Amino acid sequence: MSIKKNNILLIVGDLSTPGGVSVFWNSLLSAFHKKDDFNFDILEIGGHGKNIFGPILDQWKVHKNIKSNKTTQLAVINPSLLNRSFFRDGLFAKQLANKLPFIVIFHGWDLDFEATVTKKYINFFLTSFGQAEKIFVLSDDFKNKIIEWGYKGEIILITTTVDATLANNFSLKEKFEKSKTDTSSKKILFLSRIIKEKGIFELVNAFENLNKRIENLELIIAGDGEAFDQLKALVKNKRNIKLTGHVEGEEKITLLKESDIYILPSYTEGLPISVLEAMLFGLPVITTKVGGLKKFFNDDKMGYFIEPKSTTDIENKIELMLSNSDKLKEISKFNYKYAQKNLTNDVIANSISIHLKELI
Repeated sequence: MSIKKNNILLIVGDLSTPGGVSVFWNSLLSAFHKKDDFNFDILEIGGHGKNIFGPILDQWKVHKNIKSNKTTQLAVINPSLLNRSFFRDGLFAKQLANKLPFIVIFHGWDLDFEATVTKKYINFFLTSFGQAEKIFVLSDDFKNKIIEWGYKGEIILITTTVDATLANNFSLKEKFEKSKTDTSSKKILFLSRIIKEKGIFELVNAFENLNKRIENLELIIAGDGEAFDQLKALVKNKRNIKLTGHVEGEEKITLLKESDIYILPSYTEGLPISVLEAMLFGLPVITTKVGGLKKFFNDDKMGYFIEPKSTTDIENKIELMLSNSDKLKEISKFNYKYAQKNLTNDVIANSISIHLKELI
């Protein structure tokens, strides 16, 4: 006997490109496919480059799909609270309102633009995203702001997710055994977009100070972004700093396997997937108390919080972590077990599927 599948329209950016949303949904879709009770009609939008008619084409694609697809039971929109996405995806929501039930999953969240919405665009929010059956967010702060704006529906806190298969060939026990005889450098990994707001320049300054007094220390910076050329020029002649550029696949997995500490000193975040990926490989984490990290991240158990924009705090927390090998090992074990139990795509897919079924 065949199982009746629930038909869901997923409106999302290009899933073949790098980025948090594509990683999130590629990971979740593989888990949903195993469950075999949902059928996702994936409608990819964006990717028009400099085509000035791109936004109009996106709206037309959504309009055409809503009009022609008679079996869809629910739609999912994936905006970020950023200028372009807010209005583009808000217009998708307006199209869906009164035609098809939909939910909203907010990914990125910019605090400056949040203030702009509060000042100018609350009505737009309520007549677009505010028509959603449910809204999913990554932080209590985001949830409270949406309530303040006047949304009356259900708001669900979720985490981002990692694909458990990334760590299929990884053993934390083997890594500990190898470390007993390994005399190579302690590796600190930064894996994210190379932009000022990720705290990358404060990290480089802190590492330079540490490098003067701690031997066998290496900083690996992986990623690409608008500040890449500036960073490349800055670290060109600096000792023990490796700049890899964008990494993916086996190259990324190797970095996560071989590193000792993960650091992300961002000024602002939603809930960065890179932190979850680091935990999946048992890496202790140093990061900032921003966005979804405020509630999710357990200071002193998962690693340490640092103050945004503080070179001194980055330096002190790295040194604190390196000075106590037993504590480092304890954090590694905690993160590895926590990620396996709470953060994998199968776990998050099961959680989201409950909410989807409630609306179908």
